[in-house]
Amino acid sequence: MFNKKSKKNNNIYIHETVKIGKNVAINPNVVIGPNVVIGNNCEISSFVSIGAPAEVTKETTMNFSVTIKDNVKIREFVTIHSGHTRNTEIQEGVYIMNHSHIAHDCILKKNSIISANVTLAGHVEIGEEAFLGIASAVHQRSKVGDLTILGANSFAKGVLGPCLKYVGNPAVPISINDHAINNTKKEGKEIDSYIISAKKILNSSAKVKSADYRKE
Repeated sequence: MFNKKSKKNNNIYIHETVKIGKNVAINPNVVIGPNVVIGNNCEISSFVSIGAPAEVTKETTMNFSVTIKDNVKIREFVTIHSGHTRNTEIQEGVYIMNHSHIAHDCILKKNSIISANVTLAGHVEIGEEAFLGIASAVHQRSKVGDLTILGANSFAKGVLGPCLKYVGNPAVPISINDHAINNTKKEGKEIDSYIISAKKILNSSAKVKSADYRKE
């Protein structure tokens, strides 16, 4: 583990307080800030910044950092900021594609996928096995449910239910995410509960659209 003194080679900077697990690949031009913890079998591509201070205005930046669990892959030009009220957390098996930004206090749960050019504002929670499409964005303090897809160029705000496909600005549910159901690692009973919840959300959304149409 790199926890004794800062390391500088291949233009890699690792703060002396960083803790790194086994079999971690760190490519050139990476910066890892104070108190970051990185688990085993992770891959960090070039020009990644992890653990820079949270971007907050008119408040003192608190002493939180970033925790990255095992088997995480982070591609080129990704930025992951330290937490402000808690650690920013990247859980097991997460894949973050190039040029994405993960703001302070975010939690990315197991096996979620963040496509290229995605922006997550502060305090966002991304559910297990969720998929965020290219250039999508999530408003601060919003939540994306387990097994849910947020379509490319979509903007999410509020709570997005589980096992659904959301598109648009603001993003709205359009269908159940059958692909996730067929490929998930989750158990049957949990999936059944997600499907029930997803159907209720779709029915509610359809009623709202119908009421809006009648008003017009």
